[in-house]
Amino acid sequence: MNTIEKTLEYHELLMVYEDTSKFKDGTLPEGFYYEFYQPGDEEEWSWIHIKSGEFMSMEEGIKTFHDFYDSFIEELPRRLFFVVNSKGEKVATATISRLEEPEFGYNAAVDWFAIKKEYQGFKLSKLMIKKFIKLAHELGHHKIILHIQTHTWLAAKLYLDLGFEPFHVLDNLKGWQILKTITDHPKLPYINGINEKDMYFDVALKVKAILDQRFGNEYEYSIWYKNGRQDVEVDYKDTLYKFKYYNENNHFRLEEDQKGKVGNNYAKMFK
Repeated sequence: MNTIEKTLEYHELLMVYEDTSKFKDGTLPEGFYYEFYQPGDEEEWSWIHIKSGEFMSMEEGIKTFHDFYDSFIEELPRRLFFVVNSKGEKVATATISRLEEPEFGYNAAVDWFAIKKEYQGFKLSKLMIKKFIKLAHELGHHKIILHIQTHTWLAAKLYLDLGFEPFHVLDNLKGWQILKTITDHPKLPYINGINEKDMYFDVALKVKAILDQRFGNEYEYSIWYKNGRQDVEVDYKDTLYKFKYYNENNHFRLEEDQKGKVGNNYAKMFK
């Protein structure tokens, strides 16, 4: 199963870390180091999320950055950090956000944790989780909350491995059942698994089958289906393809809508 599996039903899950003083420090592999956000890093932040499969275009990434961060952007130089490689390329990122209105009594959250796909075998994930727990403590947050999704099931497993606890499980029981079925995690002994065929989103399975035939296995995709949308976006070799999907008379098809560039000159900087 892919580390980000978009054919699964999408369910949001909550986790919490109750005592950030219990962080365990770690050292990044040789050639990597941390940097905090500086004004102008918006493109690099967006590109990390594009190359991890979160966004399909630079336009989407930049818009999301400003929509999410503008309300506390002056705090980002101490809340948003990057992992940087020896070439100066930012390859991973995470944020400890300050919540203006506490959520279930928590006033800080883990947000926008992402690693470029080509760097996901460099053992960065666990070290970054330890880093942002320590950062939360340094910022005066004694406990933190995070939102995770069934699509990012492996990240969810890592959070549980490193001390996060399931929270408000009954609010999204099926999502936790999906995670239980995939990971059989020891922190979920009271949750029953479900039949594997009930874990998947039928439209996503059909879309992916068609995309696999056209693009092979070197692409990322998103499906937009809420509010009546029928959009599919594909990043294939830094080209953005847009489709509409139709399911009529038991016949499922994709129709290409338009094509453009995923990013801008940043896409060529580290090739």
